[in-house]
Amino acid sequence: MESYLKNYDANTIIKYLRKVLQEIDSTYVDSSIKCAFIMKRYLEHYELMDEKTSKLVLTCFLKDIGTFYLDKSVPRDNHAYAAASTYAFLRYCSPLGDAARPLLFYKAMWIEDKVDKDDPTYFAYYYGLLITLINQLVMYNYQEYTLDQMIDLLKNDMNSHFNPEQVRKLTRFLKKEPKVLETLNSKSNLYLYETTGFISKLPFTDEDLLSFIYMTNFSFEFHNNETLAHTVTTAEIAKELAILSRLPQSMVEKIYLAGLVHDIGKLRIPRDILCYPGKLEGEAKEIMAKHVVYTKEILQNSFSDDVIKIASNHHERLDGTGYPQGLFAIDLSIGDKILMVADVASALYCKRSYKSAFSDEEIMDILEEWADAGKIDSRIVNHFIDHYDEIMAKAKDSENLIVNQFNNMKKRYEALIQDEELHSFFNDHDDSTDVIDDEDSPF
Repeated sequence: MESYLKNYDANTIIKYLRKVLQEIDSTYVDSSIKCAFIMKRYLEHYELMDEKTSKLVLTCFLKDIGTFYLDKSVPRDNHAYAAASTYAFLRYCSPLGDAARPLLFYKAMWIEDKVDKDDPTYFAYYYGLLITLINQLVMYNYQEYTLDQMIDLLKNDMNSHFNPEQVRKLTRFLKKEPKVLETLNSKSNLYLYETTGFISKLPFTDEDLLSFIYMTNFSFEFHNNETLAHTVTTAEIAKELAILSRLPQSMVEKIYLAGLVHDIGKLRIPRDILCYPGKLEGEAKEIMAKHVVYTKEILQNSFSDDVIKIASNHHERLDGTGYPQGLFAIDLSIGDKILMVADVASALYCKRSYKSAFSDEEIMDILEEWADAGKIDSRIVNHFIDHYDEIMAKAKDSENLIVNQFNNMKKRYEALIQDEELHSFFNDHDDSTDVIDDEDSPF
């Protein structure tokens, strides 16, 4: 996968990821950052931090992402299902890959001798239980228990089946490092800055950073399963049009990134409007139109002003009939005009809840009509039509790559929730669960 994010560092991407996840579920994100902070301090205290364990901090940050489906297709009170969902998502739809394996055992029970220390699964099981224990500590902190009360609760809470060794080590750590909880409770949010700063300094490649942007779109897919293809094809079409327009590489990168994030504001649009199987009218149409304003708000302080403007101007029109500001051609940059054409082309190409996909001929005819009417840039439309086959071939390749990733994730989740061995680690074990083939088992 090519990278077009050389102008953006990991800190920018992590900040954006956190903002998007907060839009989906702010409560879980806050608890996850606190969990990640404690994990970081714990690993440092016991001198356990290395290349492998350092990823546990990011793992804590993303520990609940598998429950972010707004249609509640993954029940949060079934810990095995939630663990399977989170692991499958991060395994196939994030740069973490198999480093997310400990989350297969997030909120699992401690069962002595369940996994031998020489078993490759032991690392994941051990640290999955540690994440579970630290998460419980964060829950106690929300309830404003004192340190002594927290320690007593951790020792006495037999229903949680914590690893006794980990309870002892965590309580020793808390007694020797009392400032950990003080920092967690401080109104200065130092724990947030320390944790996100640490995560942003992990050895991410350019490809990893791009994958985090795709990951936000995969998270968005939880919200509406018809947006992923549109987002990916819009970005790819916009990139190709920017190249054909002979723009410098730095501008190509900005336009491509703007394409990837241009519809993120739809996170704030009610699902019944976003997925409405027909033409929106009246108040519902006005609510939908606000998504570009929301996109600008979500992107604020994450990316450059150029990227934000391009992303939030994709529904403007050259003749002033667009929204939200009713801008005219003189007010719009070449990047705005390119993403405008790419968004329309992708919207026509993709199947949506309210329409079927248009044919190639229909797409080109409609774009030419809009260009002739002065709504979109005719030069950019001509580039698109002259190179239609090669542009759309690349757009379809990008779409297939991403959709296949997502489908592999869903397939893996379905296999995991049928795995009896996985369920045996949780107290919500269902005896009726089918057993899958050994070759598909995560163990």
